[in-house]
Amino acid sequence: MITRINEVTGFINHFERYANLDGTKYFLTLNTVSPNGTLTIMKYPDGMFTYHRKNEQYWDIREIDMDEEMLSDIIWGFRKTINESILESTITL
Repeated sequence: MITRINEVTGFINHFERYANLDGTKYFLTLNTVSPNGTLTIMKYPDGMFTYHRKNEQYWDIREIDMDEEMLSDIIWGFRKTINESILESTITL
C-alpha cells in the first residue's frame, strides 16, 4: 500500500511485481474519473517509463516519455486506485 510519499519509490523500484507483462514491456492500467477513461503506465526493459491516456475526451496518439519526477507525481496522484488494485490482487508492498 502507498500511504506515504516515500513509499512511491519502493513501488517504482518493484513496478514489475504489480504490473502485467505483454511480452515486451510491463504495464499498469489505471482507471481515471475526470475525464472517464484509462491511464496506462509502461516500463520497458531498459528501465524507461512511458504513459498513454485514453478517455472520453481524447486519446494520446503515442506513448509519452516520463522522467522520474513525473512518474512519482503520477503514482502519488493515483495511489488510491493503485492501492485498490493491490487489495484486489491481495499483493502487499
